[in-house]
Amino acid sequence: MIRNYFNIALRQIRKNALFSFVNFAGLALGLTFCFLTFIWYRFEHSYDRHYPTVERLYRLNYELNFTGSAFTITRSPAPFAPMLPAHFPEIEQTTRFYPRSISVRIPGKDREFELENAFFADSTTMQVFGFETLQGDPDRALHTPFSVVLTDKTALRLFGKEDCMGKQLMLANRGPFTVGGVVRAMPENSHFTFDFLAPFRNIADVEPDFARAGILQVIENNKLASYATTYVLLKKGAKAASVNARFKDFVLKNGMKEMRGKQKFALFPVRDIHLKSTVQGEVVPTANPEFLQLFALIGLLILAIAIVNFVNLSTAAQLSRAKEVGVRKVLGSQSWQIIRQLLTETFLLGLPAFLLALLLTKQFLGQMETFFGRKPNFSFGQNAEMLLLFFGVFAMACLLAGIYPAVFASRFKATDIFRGTATGKGKGGNWLTKSLITLQFTVAVALLAGAGIVLRQIDYLKNRPLGFNRDMTLSVPLFSQNMNNLFSPGDQQLRNRTNAFEERLLQNPSVKAVTLASNLPGTGNARHPVATDKIRIEDGVVLPAISVDYDFVKTFDLKIVAGRDFDKTYGTDHLEGFIINNEAVKALHFGSPQAAIGQNIERGGKKGRVVGVVNDFHTENLRTGLSPLLMEVSPGTFSQFGIKIATANTPATLAFIEKTWKEFFPEKVFEHSFLDESIADSYSEESRFASLIGLFAGVAIFLSCFGLFGMIAFVVRQRTKEIGIRKVLGASVGSVVALLSADFLKLILVAILIASPIAYYFLDKWLADFTYRITIQWWVFALAGLLAVAVALFTISFHSIKAALVNPVKSLKTE
Repeated sequence: MIRNYFNIALRQIRKNALFSFVNFAGLALGLTFCFLTFIWYRFEHSYDRHYPTVERLYRLNYELNFTGSAFTITRSPAPFAPMLPAHFPEIEQTTRFYPRSISVRIPGKDREFELENAFFADSTTMQVFGFETLQGDPDRALHTPFSVVLTDKTALRLFGKEDCMGKQLMLANRGPFTVGGVVRAMPENSHFTFDFLAPFRNIADVEPDFARAGILQVIENNKLASYATTYVLLKKGAKAASVNARFKDFVLKNGMKEMRGKQKFALFPVRDIHLKSTVQGEVVPTANPEFLQLFALIGLLILAIAIVNFVNLSTAAQLSRAKEVGVRKVLGSQSWQIIRQLLTETFLLGLPAFLLALLLTKQFLGQMETFFGRKPNFSFGQNAEMLLLFFGVFAMACLLAGIYPAVFASRFKATDIFRGTATGKGKGGNWLTKSLITLQFTVAVALLAGAGIVLRQIDYLKNRPLGFNRDMTLSVPLFSQNMNNLFSPGDQQLRNRTNAFEERLLQNPSVKAVTLASNLPGTGNARHPVATDKIRIEDGVVLPAISVDYDFVKTFDLKIVAGRDFDKTYGTDHLEGFIINNEAVKALHFGSPQAAIGQNIERGGKKGRVVGVVNDFHTENLRTGLSPLLMEVSPGTFSQFGIKIATANTPATLAFIEKTWKEFFPEKVFEHSFLDESIADSYSEESRFASLIGLFAGVAIFLSCFGLFGMIAFVVRQRTKEIGIRKVLGASVGSVVALLSADFLKLILVAILIASPIAYYFLDKWLADFTYRITIQWWVFALAGLLAVAVALFTISFHSIKAALVNPVKSLKTE
């Protein structure tokens, strides 16, 4: 019996090759996207589960409240970590990470590397995290000054297949540091990653001689600066809530008196960082739970669309088998036997679709990085439970896809079949099929509109004026990314080198301007407490501040609205001059730009006066609004060159700059990026989101057209004789096509009406996170609907024109 079912099923698949292929392809595509969704959803929920101590592992979050507006960050003052175990008996151990980038050179070799994630770590790190050791003794290495622990990926990058143990490295041209161990690199599902670990005590040893004393002072005594990331390992059975409840007493005992009530600490579970953290300064972007849920829902909807297609196409195909069903019933077949036969066909057609879906899933896994910025570490061989889940999804999909067509066919009455009146029209007509088609296009139109809005918002952000000229501006870091630059007192020899470097560059006519700053416009800034004649430091007024060179304002085409620019000829601007923007005038209550000139300001012990006011410009990307800004000339904190170059012959200009760089700054690997590209890259998450929504929209439209293809075939079969009669009575081909298309256009119009408010709600909610946003225009939904209608008409035309051209004699002939 089973063998007979399979033979019949194979015969039907061959007989209806077109229907079978469309069903097969649609189900395979729907399953593929559903499987990819499951893999990504599981990956996002697996972050930081690989640490042996994860159930007891916490990060110390640091909250500051200067002006009544609190903000929480991941880093905290370095001196507090060693004090924690003595105050809290629940704490077993703590460790600190100081992350930075650094230039690395192997002695005796010409090659240099810039490592982006160099971590200086306490000797307790291996105890707290339990990283997997591959070579050497990492724990001992972190107890030994001038040792490093490499990851296996970094060891391969630096030394190839050569054994790295005992080899030496120069870090920022300082050292040497000896390789004392190798650990396995952090997997993708980690909230931080590192290239190597070096002892925390060696932080200052890779800095210039003039900077070391100040940096050590910060590490040992500065209880305000958010310097290092601190992790805490609790004892077994200890509760984080108990520790958090007593942090207020800890701050009162160990904190700065003037900061009482303005500093708070809290332990946050490491296992929850990726999904639940909302603090500033996360190294790896955290997941948005609402987006994850939406992503999972869309994946399920894509599968639902594929199932709907299967139902529609299979239902249409059953009409051609009405006589077969009638003969079976006359010969004694029961309805359940017919249902079993048709379900067998569904599973037989679905099985190769399932296998193809697994193959496509494996193939597309490598492409997920394009849409998400990272690739899940997933393999079928190591995830048997996911394979079982996928098979369960496949079996459920086949059952849902096959049960309605099977029941539909089994309900044919033999008498109706042989009279030719078995049309498949049940009570209420084809309401289920039409509802499913409407659902498909509702999803498709909503996704199309969503993709359009997201793309318009990103284009708006990338092209909105920022208040400064960013064109053809190179950003070249003077140092590796390193918070220690903020605490450097500066060095006259370095200043002489930067001045000579600028002069050499400006001798090239392709170099239009050169300036220095602690941060270039649009890339962020640090915040500092300030005071005026009416505002005390204790009042906690904090302003973003950047250190700039004398030609900064001119280089970026900023406009002086009151006062003057910084000027070397005055001789005192680097000692007591400040320039502020219009927003700072308001924040410091100076009244007007003109009234601000000459006002006294104190920042970080430096007392001076306002010499100029510039127009407002964005110091960060457009996710945030305009903010107050304080500028000063403080060469010790310069860390970025801004170099404007001509548009012509860019490669030669870059080669000249790099060659000159190596002459003046041999200790630092030359790096550069174009400022406008860096700012655009800050919206990479939004760009990937737009690509993902666009992909889903395309797949939804594609699958929906499969459903229409089946639906029009179904309708044409039902109305064959009606079409013949209409043609006999003089109906034209155009009128017949319009007749067949009208019902479907109504369904799509209903889908547009349903999709528009739903899409508007979610898009408006997404746009609410942006300070600068577009207005959602009605025409976006109209355009999405028009595109859906156009694609649908193209799909419908295949069957409708074919039916309209059939000879009416053939349509009306009765067997």
